[in-house]
Amino acid sequence: MFNKYYVVALLVLLFARLSHADTEPLEINGGNDGMLQFRNFDEKYGGWSDIKYKGATGEFNIYMVPSKMVTSEEGIVASSDMDMVSPDKKYVMVQRTNAGEVTDEEGNKIISSQAYCDAVSLETGCVKNVGSALQCDGVWQGQKWKITTGETFDFPKGGMSPQYLLSEVASVSSNESRSDSLRDSFFMGVSSYMACYPPEKSISEYNDIGFYFAQGGEHLLAMQIYNRLLSLAPDRVPLKLNVADSLWALGKHDEAKPYYAAYREAMLKKVGQVKSLSEL
Repeated sequence: MFNKYYVVALLVLLFARLSHADTEPLEINGGNDGMLQFRNFDEKYGGWSDIKYKGATGEFNIYMVPSKMVTSEEGIVASSDMDMVSPDKKYVMVQRTNAGEVTDEEGNKIISSQAYCDAVSLETGCVKNVGSALQCDGVWQGQKWKITTGETFDFPKGGMSPQYLLSEVASVSSNESRSDSLRDSFFMGVSSYMACYPPEKSISEYNDIGFYFAQGGEHLLAMQIYNRLLSLAPDRVPLKLNVADSLWALGKHDEAKPYYAAYREAMLKKVGQVKSLSEL
């Protein structure tokens, strides 16, 4: 009798064989110089592990999310093809699989996975989750994606903005649980998430999200957010302290010291201004 882990492993491998007999690198081009590059096919997990977006404003990896003190997370692969590009070449459907090895009850190492369906903007690199992998079984009808059950999707719709994410974790008391909850919403990577929700419009909210990541020990992830904010709001006082604390936690003490000094100077200046006002 097959156990559930063995069945999952068979399904993952079967889908990989059906969808990717040809494992040559794949490039999917959009209508405005945007493209997705799929490279490094992973036979073990049945998908490409290196997915990069290239557009007019720059390039970045998708699904590359650091974990704690590790620079990248293993076991995330993705698959797509030209048939999954929308007629206007603005979107492409991508199946994402989070896979890894687990040990079953008999001590055997087998592949366990969870598959999802994402819609990727070929104009910006923004990734939004549509649902389970079953949602990727469909065809484009006009500018709508129609799955085999008859349901259609019109993009973009909804999503979890920084403001929404913060409201969702406001009542979570555990630092680690709050960080884990936020991390799930950044599955596409910080750059891709920011392509969905430009940080210029939500500097305070992104700063808070970075702080929550840092509280949960996700300093690499926090720094990816802080580095973008530094280019937008270099004089923001709370940001200086947050950057300093995360750099220090990562062992980058020499890099952290100037930010601590800048924070101290800014606070002393603020105290001096308050004192001057009180003397009027």
